[in-house]
Amino acid sequence: MQKLQSEKLSIYWVVASTITIAWVIAMFRLQWWHIFADTWPISLTMVLGSFIAGATAEGGGAVAFPVFTKVFNILPENAKIFSFFIQSVGMTMAALFIYLKKIDVLWTVVFVALLAGIPGLIVGELVLVIPAPYPKLIFTFTAGVFALFLIINRWFIPGNPLKQLNTEDKTTTAVLIATGFLGGLTASVIGVGIDMLVFIVLTLRYGIDEKISTPTTVVTMGLLSVAGFIWHAGVMGGVDPDIWKYWMSSVPVVIYFAPLGAWACSALKRDQLIWFLLFLILIEVTSTFWILPVTTSQVAVLSLSFILITLLFAGMIYYRKIGEAKIP
Repeated sequence: MQKLQSEKLSIYWVVASTITIAWVIAMFRLQWWHIFADTWPISLTMVLGSFIAGATAEGGGAVAFPVFTKVFNILPENAKIFSFFIQSVGMTMAALFIYLKKIDVLWTVVFVALLAGIPGLIVGELVLVIPAPYPKLIFTFTAGVFALFLIINRWFIPGNPLKQLNTEDKTTTAVLIATGFLGGLTASVIGVGIDMLVFIVLTLRYGIDEKISTPTTVVTMGLLSVAGFIWHAGVMGGVDPDIWKYWMSSVPVVIYFAPLGAWACSALKRDQLIWFLLFLILIEVTSTFWILPVTTSQVAVLSLSFILITLLFAGMIYYRKIGEAKIP
């Protein structure tokens, strides 16, 4: 069994090596080696960003978006597009690693979430206009509230995590479709979202083990990012040339560090993974509210969001426990 698994993992190294060789050839043909003089901080940022993308339900864009917009003064739209571009490589390589290593993934959840997430992404790209910084503030605020419920769900509510989800139930399918569509809309604005939203629903509403929910969301976000890449590079076109340079400077980083994150996720115990995610959410919340000072009007929006999000998350746990109580 171990020998068979090693043989399968060799496929990852073949793919990664092929991408690396193609990247080197492209860099020579484009004569772009000089771009590292300006882009090396972005490459360095994606070392951490891609590792987090492979290891947790926070996509690489969760790191790239705030850092790019505020530290590197990159336009939010370009930061979002870059998130799709780099995740389409890094998180799909992590997904390949997950598949080859036979890490548990709820593949039906991935399929259903993407079935709704891709239309959500396209609808969001075409019609959704939300003024900055509300999308990032609300998403980060949601992650912060979720962190509190994650603690409650793990250490204050009795019960063992589930390994499977009954996707034949029509209500469950409807919830996953709604989550996927909303995740696609969110990703259309900030470059991530479907991964965290699916993770929240799987964890709070259905009590799925975080070690299974996490790789499920990594695969989902990676494949949605491929759709985002195709949409911007193929359908819409007109991508800022700087984005291509940022992307090329980061490709050889993410194809190795995102799978490394996936491996770390599989190696961690459940509580270790939860603490790691809580730590990352704390950093995201702190950095976002430090980088984006909150105005009086935004406080009102966040206060209303807190009430609605809290009721939603509490309702997820409540209905899950009612369902558990009905099981003889």
